[in-house]
Amino acid sequence: MSIIEVLNKTGQTESTVLREHLILTGLAKLSRYEAECALFEKKYGEALESFKERLNQKHQEEDFALEDDLMDWEFADAALKWWRSQIEELRHAG
Repeated sequence: MSIIEVLNKTGQTESTVLREHLILTGLAKLSRYEAECALFEKKYGEALESFKERLNQKHQEEDFALEDDLMDWEFADAALKWWRSQIEELRHAG
């Protein structure tokens, strides 16, 4: 039995199945980046913005581990926001 036949028997369209798959993929990514951001918040006991401000105040001092964590945290935060917007778009796509 082909995929098209299964879709026809279940009353679904390719577009609907693809959209649902993309939403599920997005939710998995969202969960991953939420967990990563939560890990950093717990590790440092503060939100990303205050952590960033604290690091910026240390002009003379270099701490590569903190700077690496900042870059990872910023990436996770940006990815989290991006996936949220993508999921929202997909939910409203027809």
